[in-house]
Amino acid sequence: METFKSFIFGGLPLPMLMAALSFALLGVTLNLLMDATTRKPETTDTPMRFSLRFLLRDNWKRILLSILLILVTIRFCEEMTGLHLNMFVSLLIGFVFDKLSEFLKGKSDMLKVNRDAL
Repeated sequence: METFKSFIFGGLPLPMLMAALSFALLGVTLNLLMDATTRKPETTDTPMRFSLRFLLRDNWKRILLSILLILVTIRFCEEMTGLHLNMFVSLLIGFVFDKLSEFLKGKSDMLKVNRDAL
């Protein structure tokens, strides 16, 4: 008989799930930092010097969407793709979904933040 825990975690042991989430978040972080290198500091609505606080506040919706997509994808990875979840796949999941969130932020107002309030 399956337990509630096996339905939620998909049979993944908790340490494996936490490691997969860690690598996926590393993928998100890598993509965020790569995107930050393309910023234009001379514009009036961004700081001249790099600011981690500004980066997080300007991208909080994008980060939240990436995390939600990561959680769902890690849970259903084998069912959706047939791939065995490992740490490299987790890293790719984080990177790809943040890249998708970055694309959506650029194409729609859904993930944009009011920079005047920052």
